Amino acid sequence: MKMKKLTALLCAAAMVVSLAGCGAAKETSDAGVTPESSKAADGTAEEAAQAGESQTSGDSLTFPLAETKEYSVFAIMNGEYDLQDNITMQTVTENANLKFDFQSVMGADLKEKRNLVLASGEYPDMFFKAGFDANDLEKYGKQGLFVPLEDLIKQYAPNLSARLDETNGWDYITSSDGHIYSLPDIERQNGAMTTYWINKKWMDRLGLQEPKSLDELYEVLKAFKDEDANGNGDPNDEIPLTATDVVKPDLLLAYFGIPYDYGTKTAVIDGELTYIPTSDTFKEYVAYVAKLYQEGLLDKNAFTQKHEQQGAIGQSGDVLGSFFDAGAFLTVGRDNDDDYIALTPFEDGMYPLNTGITPGTMVLTDTCENPEILVAWADQFYTEEGGIVAWLGIEGKTWKLDADGNWEWIVGQGYGDDIAAVRSSSTIQGAAFHPSIQPDFWFDKMSEKVDPDEVYLNGERAKVAAKGAVPLPMMYYSDADAKTISTIKPDIDAYIDQYVAQVATGELTLEDSWEEYVATVGNMGGNQLADIYKNTYNKSAGK
Repeated sequence: MKMKKLTALLCAAAMVVSLAGCGAAKETSDAGVTPESSKAADGTAEEAAQAGESQTSGDSLTFPLAETKEYSVFAIMNGEYDLQDNITMQTVTENANLKFDFQSVMGADLKEKRNLVLASGEYPDMFFKAGFDANDLEKYGKQGLFVPLEDLIKQYAPNLSARLDETNGWDYITSSDGHIYSLPDIERQNGAMTTYWINKKWMDRLGLQEPKSLDELYEVLKAFKDEDANGNGDPNDEIPLTATDVVKPDLLLAYFGIPYDYGTKTAVIDGELTYIPTSDTFKEYVAYVAKLYQEGLLDKNAFTQKHEQQGAIGQSGDVLGSFFDAGAFLTVGRDNDDDYIALTPFEDGMYPLNTGITPGTMVLTDTCENPEILVAWADQFYTEEGGIVAWLGIEGKTWKLDADGNWEWIVGQGYGDDIAAVRSSSTIQGAAFHPSIQPDFWFDKMSEKVDPDEVYLNGERAKVAAKGAVPLPMMYYSDADAKTISTIKPDIDAYIDQYVAQVATGELTLEDSWEEYVATVGNMGGNQLADIYKNTYNKSAGK
């Protein structure tokens, strides 16, 4: 067996997990510190690590272990950097008296090499940051390769248990057979993997307010086009709204009063999962997009251009009125991103949120002896203090507090000459999801020296998330349903996109073509898709 290194949180104190009563809902720090009000939030992570001495009573599991335990670990590399050489991982494993022997792979090779290792029968004790999705977890779990962890979590991971209780997260990591095969990443529930960004500078110049309805959005976009919004004297160089062939205009559906899920193209309406592309709401959306396109408010290249082309336009000058992206800086660059705000959703509970909970970050296999050791070890990362270590690394080496009590990276001191290098080489985060919480400290105490664009982005995303919809439950498909989805969904999605573009460009008229479009989607398997999604949702939701 072999394993890897964790964080400085346990530096001066032993970590104890009692075998009796560890499933309590109260969060407890493995380092003996007071959770959530730790000194890491008010002072330093090092002080938090030294705040208490751990004690054992009865049957218990104590870190550092009396004897070194060795585990084999398969893990993704963070760019060019290997976790084997990572100062944070080295610290947290050494403090626990654990030794991890890593097999590290580049991100581009992760899935292929991971699957080959499992097929060979010569697989490691632990997969760490290996990116298993829900269906892979269930597949290998049912084959007996992955160890069920639900009992171990309840007995040895009180911090994770408490987090899952608080977030109603158990269902998101539980497979359809009732087992939990992995530890999750738990982050702030975030509105916006992709967000609608609109030019606040232009609105201010034209005396416009942030739109609060689709009609008001239309008027703002029309003003962008007609009133020389960038003020350069040329009324014809503004692009009010653009999109790409991947980040499509259908992101506007979040503003049509339905909690649209982009992956399945469904929404829960009055308690029922509804397939949206053949709905009246979708017809209204197509009409709206066509109106924008035909009046020159939607970029003529919005259905075909690549993200790189959108970025090239966005950084060519002050020409974009609005667009969709994970962050404004990804399209318009870091010098101009604060000219844009995330458009606040018009209604509560409608903007699509991710769950904030990602399974598959840490998996134990049937070769792993004493799996409870690894579960207990990982549990420290589900405290605020442990999350700080996972996300920021070691205080005084990779990060420090400034005079205002905000944190910033330490660069040029042996762990990287720039922020990206420090993050990639010396923290546990990055390249793939990892088992931990995302600490409040990361957001609430981030110095602008860290990255002013990230500070700004976090604030705008929080605004959108406050209007967010309840995400769909984890959807576990049967093998047959998963095969059906993979077979028919790509062609159906492509046809839907084609239809929207044809109506928008005037190649088809909406009223004359709608019924035929709905019938075609059904004939291609859309009704079958809708039934699969609905039945799986009902099962996942316990209906």
